[in-house]
Amino acid sequence: MKPTRALTLVLGALLLAWVAQAAVGYWQVGRLEPVLNEETNLTVPPVPSGLAHTGARVFASEGCLECHSLSTRGPKDSADITRGWGQRRSVPRDYLFRDPAMLGLARIGPDLSNVGARMPEAEKLLQHIYDPQLLKKSSTCPPHPWLFTKTPSGPKVEPDALKVSPDGWHQLIPTYQAKALVAYLQSLNANYALPEAPLK
Repeated sequence: MKPTRALTLVLGALLLAWVAQAAVGYWQVGRLEPVLNEETNLTVPPVPSGLAHTGARVFASEGCLECHSLSTRGPKDSADITRGWGQRRSVPRDYLFRDPAMLGLARIGPDLSNVGARMPEAEKLLQHIYDPQLLKKSSTCPPHPWLFTKTPSGPKVEPDALKVSPDGWHQLIPTYQAKALVAYLQSLNANYALPEAPLK
């Protein structure tokens, strides 16, 4: 067999394998649609707000995926569900409105696929973003003070200011990026049943 013909066969086989992989992926995931929740008359998964989409970009740019995953793994008695990271495993339908779908691989920190249900209060999320050790002394998550503006406290406290002060006479005002990141984290709430993933 001539070398050019062998090369053509190898490249053809690789192209066919790639097309087959793309076709199977589309067949499995590309046709998924939201499911109507008959109790609330809303579709699940819910569509995140525009602010949450911006927060996803902040999440990626701050390197949060280096330590956190966004997918609860395993069956109903798996370690992820036993730890309280979610009530069910994550499935492809959960990522319909997440563009791009960030899954993450590292588990240095806890999985965040359901952090919006575990920590719904914006104030606690903002405190964690500013300095994670304020809420948990053993946290290894790095602080993100650059997502806050430090201004002198006056007679009038800003309504958005954190309830903690770094030195007692300054107030911490979250930036737009910090608010967007909180909106994104609050949108990570998978406490709804899907046909392929019922709640435990």
